Amino acid sequence: MPSRRSHRKSRDGCIPCKRRRVKCDERRPECTNCVNRNTTCQYAAEASVTSPRSNTEVSSPCSLSIHPLLASAQTHSTSIQQDHTCIPNKEAGGAGNLLQTSDLNIRDMELLLHWCSSTYATMAHTKEAEDVFQFLLPTEGLTYPFVLHGVLALSALHIARTESRSNRSIYFSIALEHQNRALALFRPKVLSLDGQNSHIVFVFSGILFQLAFAMSPSSPFADTYDPIRDLLQGFDLCRGLREVIGLSWHWVKEGRISDVLLRVDDNKIWPLSDVIQEAFSNLKRLNENRGKEISTHDTGCYASAIDYLTDLMEIYQDKPRRVELALRWPFELTDKYVDLLRGHDPMALVVLAHYCLILHHSRHQWWMEGWSLHLARSIWNLLDEYWKPSAIWVLREVGLEV
Repeated sequence: MPSRRSHRKSRDGCIPCKRRRVKCDERRPECTNCVNRNTTCQYAAEASVTSPRSNTEVSSPCSLSIHPLLASAQTHSTSIQQDHTCIPNKEAGGAGNLLQTSDLNIRDMELLLHWCSSTYATMAHTKEAEDVFQFLLPTEGLTYPFVLHGVLALSALHIARTESRSNRSIYFSIALEHQNRALALFRPKVLSLDGQNSHIVFVFSGILFQLAFAMSPSSPFADTYDPIRDLLQGFDLCRGLREVIGLSWHWVKEGRISDVLLRVDDNKIWPLSDVIQEAFSNLKRLNENRGKEISTHDTGCYASAIDYLTDLMEIYQDKPRRVELALRWPFELTDKYVDLLRGHDPMALVVLAHYCLILHHSRHQWWMEGWSLHLARSIWNLLDEYWKPSAIWVLREVGLEV
């Protein structure tokens, strides 16, 4: 009778496998079990020198502040430093470097296939833009992994919309993990902008905006969803990236994606309908009257937000399906107005109610779907009886039954 093959015991397995009490094959940087389960692989020796795992993975939507993540670039462990994308080592030859079936992250492949066959088309308005989203971004993702993580995060959220609640939680968790990896890898590129990477930094900034809006409606934690808080997080992101976009623009407008950039003649006036014109005239009159009645009322602060919102509405009359325009307003807002919104200042909320019109125009985009109505309801609930008449028409216009 042949002798029984001895079993080699090891205490060097990764931490997740030890917690699950399963055998670890000790592959580096990620073992097969962790790759197949789409979890972060970490070994004990590495744990002592890396940051603790962030608790933003699925715990609560309150932790989904994208702009603070961009500022701090929190990591999820060494899997961010050594990206888990399975690409053969081209420098070290030999058959041993070919991908094995067990090396493939099936979940990520599912997300990439969904992006290339479906999600990309929801992001573009023209054939040229479709080519950028379908082909350029995945290809550039091989050089700039933060782009690939951003693409996979959006794809996961796109899938989550049609899934059951339990599966939606799974895809939301995956999207959040990819978002956090993308942000950690993106920050160094922001600090080293040049003509070679400016176009991809510019496009990825757009992906971050889309993630900011797509995250909250996709969250399985609907009971704690706060539209105003989450919108302000998106505003913070827009304003935080304002300098990045400004620095890269002179390269981008002459580069490989210049043909698909939004071109809007801001000097051309497209008249508003009589009803909308009256609504904005009433809003301006309200601001001016409050300034005359109350000495502490900052008429200029509200006026600048109202004027730029009016300009955007005029542009929208000619380009109603260009959702990018909805993201231009937060770029122009003053710090004081944003702070007033955070404090639920009623005049600031009434101005924000009129922004719901632009969000309503963008509702055909899945990642903007539901925003105008949820935001309108939240604003209505915060206004007292004195202020509600100033917002009632515009909130009804976006579908709120009041």
